[in-house]
Amino acid sequence: MSKAPPRTDEVPAGQLGEEGKFLDGIGKDDLVHFVLNVGDGDTQIVLLPEENGARKAIVIDVCAAGKLEALIGGLEGAGLLPTEGKPLALVVATHPHGDHISGMASFLESNAPRIEQFLEPGYFIATKSYFTMMDALAKATLNHTQPSSGMVRFIDQVKVTVLAPSVGLKNRYDSYGIDPNNSSIALRLDFPARRYYPRGEDGSVEKLPKGASLVLGADAQTLSWAQVLIDFPQLAAEKTAVAEALDRARGVNPLKADVFKVPHHASKHGLNLELVEEIAPAVSLISCADRGAAYGFPHLVSLEALREGLEVTTKYNKPRSPDYELGIHFTFGEDTAKKALGSIAVVLGPTGRKHDVWRFGDSASKDVDLGAGRRFG
Repeated sequence: MSKAPPRTDEVPAGQLGEEGKFLDGIGKDDLVHFVLNVGDGDTQIVLLPEENGARKAIVIDVCAAGKLEALIGGLEGAGLLPTEGKPLALVVATHPHGDHISGMASFLESNAPRIEQFLEPGYFIATKSYFTMMDALAKATLNHTQPSSGMVRFIDQVKVTVLAPSVGLKNRYDSYGIDPNNSSIALRLDFPARRYYPRGEDGSVEKLPKGASLVLGADAQTLSWAQVLIDFPQLAAEKTAVAEALDRARGVNPLKADVFKVPHHASKHGLNLELVEEIAPAVSLISCADRGAAYGFPHLVSLEALREGLEVTTKYNKPRSPDYELGIHFTFGEDTAKKALGSIAVVLGPTGRKHDVWRFGDSASKDVDLGAGRRFG
């Protein structure tokens, strides 16, 4: 049997730069996506581009409230997030499993006055973490929404689209035994984006930079992604001479993204080859504990689908590139100098050409030190 290709936790130490330059690498028009090293679970925060001299943030799941709040404090101290008003424009509890919401009640109790809107899928589950979260939500009196696919919200220059759950799945929550993972709120973020495009006197419209996109998969599994592929179909471009001459029928791929937060910690039910090919990410992020953890994530089936979707090798029977060369990054592991890799931040620029990956060297039980960030590659 051939040896599996190296994973990101086996990256050569020389691939990572020196510490202390992370904050200098963030421009005012950049978006920064943090995936925290919390072991088997999820805690994410997206720092949005600056608008009118200030930034806002989106929080997606809170497994480790203390670690997230420490990072938010660090962002405030660095002047990247305001201390006044409601800088937490959106907080999302993707689905009611404890590895995603066990810290949400505590986070809501501490930060409710700073939160503008809260999303959760409306899936009832009889667990302590779910009940405590919903109690905290009721006391916080937040703008509370239970979205389904197609819902769009604009936050400054960032467009947030809900990809899942579909209306069909939501209507089956109680009657047909939908797995809680398939109630997950999967999101797409695009920037820069506009609510509308005013025309000038000559009929022209504002032309934005190419921009960048993220698909954040939560724990959505195959059933949910099948609905996403129906709700957000790829429209192939028309190639006829007439279409090209008239500059129309150009086609779109609504799932194509620069960054892909791989669903369900790369479990064997969370990913398939077609989905990877549709998204075609430059950077793929996997949040899970080390190889010997209780759930056995990441699963080889999903890893191989991800690898094949990023680099076709089976057709040509050629060796696979290492994961780090394919843009696959895990929240666990060490480099070859035995230095922890830890939490991940991806800095995306508005032109679509910048997607810098940074690692912070923290363990699951340690806070993120922004000054310890090392650029990857």
